Amino acid sequence: MTSKTVITGSVTTDAETTRRILLTGFEPFDGREHNASWIAASALAQRHFPGRELRAALIPVCWGAPHRVLDPIVAAWHPDIIIGMGEGGPGVFRLETVANNTRRERADNDGVLPEGRVIESSGPTCRAASADCTTLCDALAALGIPVRVSTDAGAFLCEELLYTLEGLRTTQDSLDTVLFVHVPPFGTALEFQGQQRVCDEALLLEFSSLLLACVQALPHQNVNYLSE
Repeated sequence: MTSKTVITGSVTTDAETTRRILLTGFEPFDGREHNASWIAASALAQRHFPGRELRAALIPVCWGAPHRVLDPIVAAWHPDIIIGMGEGGPGVFRLETVANNTRRERADNDGVLPEGRVIESSGPTCRAASADCTTLCDALAALGIPVRVSTDAGAFLCEELLYTLEGLRTTQDSLDTVLFVHVPPFGTALEFQGQQRVCDEALLLEFSSLLLACVQALPHQNVNYLSE
């Protein structure tokens, strides 16, 4: 496990054929020692995939952090795919399909409450997931992964991240796929590919590798689960 805030993984010299993939995870919160989302993102970013360049970015659990972290990375690096991850409930991976333009009245890791009750004052009421999460869910479930489609991203930083990602996809020409998934808390038990496992670094790397493969196999089309 690593504490670096930005990890540069495999690099391919042929820029014309390289797909750039940004993975994000959050720092620990609520007094926890680890956050499974960052363990998954940082571990996968250090793997080598021919024709792919992977990077991972750590998102602080602070209001406004998704934009502050992602905007300069996206502007400078121009990723094709961004897969955001956060820590959710035990026993299941959740593909989030709705990001509401709301903030819960909850203190962040700095002990700060949100300045306003919306993420973007001029943004739409909600942004629907553009990725085909139903097809992705079916593909992951066929591999024995406990996964479901969700419409409740939590109204905290995970929801803010998905809302930010979908906004970036509409303004960045290079960015064709964004996705957000909740992973089980680090150290919790779950059934994974027919075996009783613990959500540790090895399992998170297995999951994120399979997730990336399934995301790249999705057809290049946008699916709106609800209108903005």
